[in-house]
Parts: sequence; structure tokens; C-alpha cells
Amino acid sequence: MISAAGGPVPDHPGNAPGAAIAAVAKILVIDDEPGIRNVLSRQLGRLGHTPLLACDGTDGLRLFDANAQTIQLVLLDWNMPGKSGKETLAALLERRSDLHVIVVTGGATEALTGEQATHDTVSTLQKPFTPAQLTSAVRAVLGA
Repeated sequence: MISAAGGPVPDHPGNAPGAAIAAVAKILVIDDEPGIRNVLSRQLGRLGHTPLLACDGTDGLRLFDANAQTIQLVLLDWNMPGKSGKETLAALLERRSDLHVIVVTGGATEALTGEQATHDTVSTLQKPFTPAQLTSAVRAVLGA
């Protein structure tokens, strides 16, 4: 896990010896709700992944651009103020068409339309979800 200062968080459960880690990935989390970001960060860290946290679409694109070659997955909130999930998704796929994105939404999945709905690297996760559902979705995308 990355601390606010940018370094690893010591003694994090995901760093524990013997922790079951199928695949370690750098995962960008883009969500405007601090509580959701924190929950996702903790769960991803427990799985051994390295979460990068962004508070909105603009911040997410900035972090993506700085880490484009090492990010394996993006968890993207669909309903955000400012740059929406739809706009952010389009910009991410324009930058890297093979990018895996899980759109996290409390609304109906018909929000994904057109090319985004048929893009084989884009999937959805409905809120509310359990830690097990998040784990399953992440592992399905990463093939772990």
C-alpha cells in the first residue's frame, strides 16, 4: 500500500509473510468518496496489491499518466462530480485500449453505452458489494 507520503506502509497485512497473494498488481482507485477509497485501499492491500488513490477523474488521469505502464487495473466510480466516470473511462481507454477497468456503480449497468459497453476489458461491480465480491472481481480481471 502507498502512504500519503508515497512510500510503502510498513507492517501492512498484505505484506505479511505467508500471505496468500496470487498476483501483485498496481491498481488505480478513482472515487470521490473518501470512505469508499479507504475501504477499497484496505481490501486491495490485504490482497497484496498496491493501490493508488485518486479523488476524482482529473486526479485519476494525472495518476494514470504518471504510472501508465505499471497500472494493471482501474477501479472507477461511475457517478462523480466534475469529470464523470463516463468521461474518465473514455480518456483512460484512449490512453491505453488494453487497460482493464472495473466500473463501480450504485446505479444501473445500462450507464455503460456504446463502445464502452462492448469493450472486453471493461466490467462492472454493483454497489453495495462485499469484500468477497470485490476480491472475486479483481481476481477475475487479473486472471489470478
